[in-house]
Amino acid sequence: MTILYIDDDIEDIEIFQDALGDVDPSVQLLTARNGKDALALLGAAEVLPDYVVLDINMPGMDGKSCLQEIRKEKRFDPIDIVIYSTNGLPQDIEKIESLQARFVRKANSFDDLRLMIRGMIDKG
Repeated sequence: MTILYIDDDIEDIEIFQDALGDVDPSVQLLTARNGKDALALLGAAEVLPDYVVLDINMPGMDGKSCLQEIRKEKRFDPIDIVIYSTNGLPQDIEKIESLQARFVRKANSFDDLRLMIRGMIDKG
C-alpha cells in the first residue's frame, strides 16, 4: 500500500510519518509540500498511490484546487482521497464530497491520528 501525503507543514508531515510507522511500517509514504508538486508526482507515477491525504490550506495550489485537478484525470479515479484539514467549513465539505473525496478533521492527538490511519489501512 502507498499513501501520498500532501501538506506544506513539515512538522505535520513528520508526525504523519511517525504515526504511519507505528501503525504499519510496510506502508510506503510519499510526500509533497503543495498541490503543484503533488500533481507532478502523480503525473509521473507508474504506480498510483492507494490514498492521497491532502491538506486544504497550502500556498501555491491549495488542497481544493489540487483535488479538482486530480478528479479531472480519469487515470486517477481509483485513488481514494482524504482531505485532512483543520478547516471544515460546511461549503468546503460539500464541495469535497461532490468530488468523491471525504473530509477528515486533523487529529487532536497522536493516538487519534494513528486511529485515522489504521481506519484507512484496514479499509484498503
